[in-house]
Amino acid sequence: MKVILLTLSPEASFLERLYLWFKKYIKSHVFYYGGPEAVLESLISGFDILGVDYQLNPKVQDISGVVCVVSGVNALKWAIKAKKEGKIKKIVAGPNIIVTPEDANGILLNEVIDLVIVPSQWVKDFYASFKKGFDKKIRVWAAGVENPKDFQKNPRQGCLVYKKSVGKELFNFIIQYLESRNIDYKIIKYGRYKKEKYFEMLNKVKFMICLSESESQGLALQEAWIRDVPTFVWNRGYMQWNNYKWYDDRISAPYLTDECGMFFKDKGDFVNKFNIFIKNFSNFKPREYSLENFTNKISAKNYLNIVNSLYGSENTKARNYR
Repeated sequence: MKVILLTLSPEASFLERLYLWFKKYIKSHVFYYGGPEAVLESLISGFDILGVDYQLNPKVQDISGVVCVVSGVNALKWAIKAKKEGKIKKIVAGPNIIVTPEDANGILLNEVIDLVIVPSQWVKDFYASFKKGFDKKIRVWAAGVENPKDFQKNPRQGCLVYKKSVGKELFNFIIQYLESRNIDYKIIKYGRYKKEKYFEMLNKVKFMICLSESESQGLALQEAWIRDVPTFVWNRGYMQWNNYKWYDDRISAPYLTDECGMFFKDKGDFVNKFNIFIKNFSNFKPREYSLENFTNKISAKNYLNIVNSLYGSENTKARNYR
């Protein structure tokens, strides 16, 4: 079975391809980490480890069977058209195409799409609310992270404050609290760093405080966990996007468990739980949790099992990855 991955339309113009290349270059060489590029990187890395036969954005004449549109609205538009014309058999869409099912004229709700992949359970619940029965098409899949080859449990101190989206009042309160406790800290701002710098900082700290209003998955958290860094995560309990509001008790860290950290809701909750978080250090096992659930290899296996579910009687040789 050859896996066809699309992130742009096979009929994309030279200018569109140039723009996407330039955008990727800027993100890779200036300040950026995460997003669709990290998800695709994880998937391809896992495929390489497993020895999977795949093609990324092949020519039109090389596309057939099941097509996996990992990202790109135009890529999905092309796939829908191709399926209607009988050129491909099935479409797997996601996880990085749109924010809500109504975006891009509701393209993700198109009936010819066979499966929709989302990065976490709360996103599935949110998407399912847009159309009755839509939940039957949705599969939850989380991208993985690379296991650092040079990982060592060196002596560490202080914390890293990961600032993505948080009000000034709460942020300033937390910084003042850390200073009042004489706790060393460093601040890193989302979208303003390269991943190598982030990894370097993670290797030196005992824990991380994560300040983000919502996360569809939380790759930055997974990068901390696989480096054995427990996380103390702000969780306000809802996602706000334009006119949409969705409540969930794990909205800011869908995959956080007792093995890798704790949540706090507000300033008072931060103070009440901080000492508990510190005292629980010996009980946190974030690296073990990540190695069991979020490596690129494990993530790629899970993705392939979703894709294989579409082959069924069409291809009895489709491999089941366990």
